[in-house]
Amino acid sequence: MHDLSVRRLSHVVALAEERSFARAAERVHLSQPALSRSIQAIEEELGLRLFDRAVRGVAVTQAGKAVVERARRVLFEASCLTRDVELLKSHEAGEVRMGFGPYPTMVLMPDLLVALSRRHPAVEMKVSVNQGMQMVEMLLAEQLDFLVTDRRVLPDNPALAIKSLKRHDGGWFARAGHPLTRRGAVSTAVLRDFPLVSVPLPPFMRAAVHRLMKIRSHESIGVQLECNDLQVLKSFVEQTDALLFGTVSSVRRELAAGTIERIEVADSPRMGLDIALVVLAERTMSPAGEVAVTLAQELLADAQKANV
Repeated sequence: MHDLSVRRLSHVVALAEERSFARAAERVHLSQPALSRSIQAIEEELGLRLFDRAVRGVAVTQAGKAVVERARRVLFEASCLTRDVELLKSHEAGEVRMGFGPYPTMVLMPDLLVALSRRHPAVEMKVSVNQGMQMVEMLLAEQLDFLVTDRRVLPDNPALAIKSLKRHDGGWFARAGHPLTRRGAVSTAVLRDFPLVSVPLPPFMRAAVHRLMKIRSHESIGVQLECNDLQVLKSFVEQTDALLFGTVSSVRRELAAGTIERIEVADSPRMGLDIALVVLAERTMSPAGEVAVTLAQELLADAQKANV
């Protein structure tokens, strides 16, 4: 039986990724000779050459690629096991790392953070806001515990467990007293007479806006301000003639305060956000993480109901 410990497998993965004994040795906190001996011992034990050594660096052999792929899986599972054991021992996690797309951020914050802090006052909360694919990469790298974003930006990846939530309808919005809010129902063609603000649009949404506003594919949409922070966009809209397309739930407070009004667009198809909650498949969440996920679902459902 081969003695392939987690520590020794980490040496193999480090060398495969760094392609240098010096850099890999530094990464795993060994001297270069010690790492070289460890790799040589693994190769001798397996009876396989995993790496080709050359002046220009280290190259992974075909056999080595197969071993490295399996080693990465073992290291991931070992990390999961270690984390799960610590959770079982402590009954509490030290932090919750949450990722949100721009629109879910405006629907959930700060209510989610306040509610979570009341239930788990000792828990450290970390929030990342970005577009869907960047958040997915962070989740896969275990830099997030869960992610809330639009379902349509998510890749087909068995490592992700995706729960679709209720759709949040969208609309066009402008400042109170804007010329378009006084006309009644307007056509989408009229929208092109005013500047637009937007979060960075994923390809499917950009294509939908092109169709909606009858903009040719080679023409730009004409966004005056693009920003990941929806609060910045809303503040800009409140003080200018710019228009914002967003979910009703994300501007519900401004609608209630009367600082932003909805534009009635007669020929606009139904558009909105298909919100999904995403975690790593077969991954045990911390108790505080489970509470955060439950609260996020409740708050999203409440926001959606309030604006139907």
